[in-house]
Amino acid sequence: MDMSAILQGVRILDCTRNIAGPVSTMLAAEMGADVIKVEPPGGDEMRQWPPFVDGESVYFVSCNRGKRSIAIDFKSAEGRQLFHRLLATADVMVENYRPGTHEKMGLGWANLKDAHPKLVWVTVTGYGRSGPRAQAPAYDSMIQAYTGIMGITGEAGRPPVRCAGSPIDIATAYLAWGTIMTGLRSVAQTGRGMLLEVSLMESALGFMHAYFQGALVGMTLPARMGSETMGIYPLGAFETGNGEYCLVQVSNEHQWKRFCDLLGAAELAGDPRFASNPLRVTNRDALRPLIQDYLRARTAQEWEKVFTAAGVPVAHVRGMNDVAADEQIIARNMVKPTRLPSGREIPTWGVPVKINEQLESRTLAVPGVDQHRGEILAELERLAGKSQ
Repeated sequence: MDMSAILQGVRILDCTRNIAGPVSTMLAAEMGADVIKVEPPGGDEMRQWPPFVDGESVYFVSCNRGKRSIAIDFKSAEGRQLFHRLLATADVMVENYRPGTHEKMGLGWANLKDAHPKLVWVTVTGYGRSGPRAQAPAYDSMIQAYTGIMGITGEAGRPPVRCAGSPIDIATAYLAWGTIMTGLRSVAQTGRGMLLEVSLMESALGFMHAYFQGALVGMTLPARMGSETMGIYPLGAFETGNGEYCLVQVSNEHQWKRFCDLLGAAELAGDPRFASNPLRVTNRDALRPLIQDYLRARTAQEWEKVFTAAGVPVAHVRGMNDVAADEQIIARNMVKPTRLPSGREIPTWGVPVKINEQLESRTLAVPGVDQHRGEILAELERLAGKSQ
């Protein structure tokens, strides 16, 4: 079985915007699901986020391949009626509106579960559907601040820093993707639909596992430590001979010995201050400049090659142009083609799951706003005709 056959015959209504929801349904599309992106008349707001390629936002392109688009105005009776017709043909609905929004339009879970008893409803929220912050606005960056991630990110004595990229959105997308599978499996076993929830906040707490655990038992925890962490040393970014950086993580005593051998630093291996990881953590301020002096002897690329060959975890800190051309990323098919509404093919990021060691290479297209209205309405008419 190849990846595109796994969800063949499954229809998903994607009523999501921005990143977390759209990525979850995009991955379902890669597995063969028919994903219909239900957009407001002006389209997903992410379509307006620069930069653009052929008039399409790179943000939108990165999250929405393999879908069909139809624009529906939920505020109109005609729009709500069309949505009900679509729901009658769907196995899953994924939405990330603020809690209560669908309920106000008469399209909440309580309104729909009896009319569509096998429907899997996946809701992606900022803080969850209940609790005092359920209605608060939420984006990845805000959740990083709220859950303490931003509070421990950055250099000591300097302001907190948002972790770049969209890690909370993508982690939540992966949870929502798994939740879609959970719902489909449950319906197959029980014949009953269900409401399933994931939230950015609850996803983010997983990033803070040890820090959160420490706080729960009353520990005083370090704040911002740059690229270092509280429990392992050496772990951090060190400048090398060409001005670029390597991330070093030595997690056990075997790695520490190999690390010192490859540095040519016998005195570090024999120094009682650094004889165990707890001692190295305690004495990191003394150890840091010593390691830094040794690493300036070669380039970041040279050190990475030396340490990787010896099984010591050291990585060159790459820029995104390096990442896009990286041989391991290409070998794992994490760069694959997609097609824009203009017809132009461009590379995009691949699927982080492999099936039976196969590398998925289908070219899925990114939809334009309301591009597939005609064919979707025609399908509904055909289905209505068959049911009569």
